[in-house]
Amino acid sequence: WTLHATSLQTLDATFSQTLDATSLRLGDKFLIRYAPSCQILEFCHERGEVETTTWQYGIVENAEDNLPFAGFEGEQISQLFNIPETNRLRGKTQATRSNYQQLANTVQLLHSCHHAESRLDNQLESVLKLSDGNITLGQLMSPGWRLPNLSDVFLSCCETGLGTPQITDDILTLATGFLCAGARSVINTLWSVDDLATALVSIFYYEERKLGKSRPQALWKAQMKLREMKKEEVRKLLSPVKQKRKEAEVNRNQYSEDSPEYQEWHRQYRQYSLIYDKILHIQNENPFSHPHYWAAFVCQGL
Repeated sequence: WTLHATSLQTLDATFSQTLDATSLRLGDKFLIRYAPSCQILEFCHERGEVETTTWQYGIVENAEDNLPFAGFEGEQISQLFNIPETNRLRGKTQATRSNYQQLANTVQLLHSCHHAESRLDNQLESVLKLSDGNITLGQLMSPGWRLPNLSDVFLSCCETGLGTPQITDDILTLATGFLCAGARSVINTLWSVDDLATALVSIFYYEERKLGKSRPQALWKAQMKLREMKKEEVRKLLSPVKQKRKEAEVNRNQYSEDSPEYQEWHRQYRQYSLIYDKILHIQNENPFSHPHYWAAFVCQGL
């Protein structure tokens, strides 16, 4: 089952003896999409693209309050598309299973940045981890999850495209679940991913989509931008992150420590402090050049 779990766009396109940062890869020559099976791909084509004049975006971010870059990721994407607060599920108090399903039924584009886990021993028990429990692949593939108006899903989580064809000929993954539920396209990951790298790929992807790139074009551009990113480019994020941390500190100190407002602003202060420290301590001149950081992301469906 190795081939479907391989990031095909990263393979050498010249069949040379060595592969390095300057090598021409399949992704440089071809736009690559994946599909769990021909049948599911046919379903996607039969549904066609969602037709609407008012695209709604939704974000589910940092559901367990332990992924600081997920919050940063959600904030940047929210600013890019002017996403209203009502379409953002943030942290333990908001990112619940029922709220997630309700949001998925409301929006056309859903971005999930939180924990997930693939279960190769029992694929239908692969999970999206939310604040009050899990949404399983089995649930996503049940009649209770039908999302006919959902166009795009970006699963900015670990292992959302990892699966094996042991139960059926289809590759059963969390991405498969969303395609079966109604989504036309899903961006997913083939292995456990770094939180900073994932946040940057997501932000770059949406920037490219806003410029009019197709899904596979935008994803490849985002991956290449991350791969080629220098340490000093990453450190340019320090100034806005420091400003956000200061804003959170000022707002936090306006409330008593036992108030919910204080707790929320303190959560944001801690989040930006962790982000600042991680970026500050990057040592490698090309911190994301290894395929581990950028090659996990693939585009499924249309």
